[in-house]
Amino acid sequence: MIGRLSTRLGLYAAAEQADDLGGVTVQWNLVSDLWAALTPRAATERGEAGRAAVLQTYKVVIRHRDDFPERARLLWGERILRVIAASDPDNRRERLHLICEEEAQ
Repeated sequence: MIGRLSTRLGLYAAAEQADDLGGVTVQWNLVSDLWAALTPRAATERGEAGRAAVLQTYKVVIRHRDDFPERARLLWGERILRVIAASDPDNRRERLHLICEEEAQ
């Protein structure tokens, strides 16, 4: 598995802070850098603001982490991947499979 983890990513967790207007501001803090195997999955087209937009999803495999955040993002170069789901496929605590969507910037 180690040889397939060849893509460097930054793992970010959400930190919410109350603002002066009674709302919440979300700040993304770096948890750690990690190595991953990244595989493109489906690309779907949808209409957004009168234009066609493509939603790209990815399967990302990383080493297992007990401290994986509930709300997480991955930074891949200039791309931001929002983690939709995380699972331990065989319950052996060796790796995590993440399903991610690329966020439009």
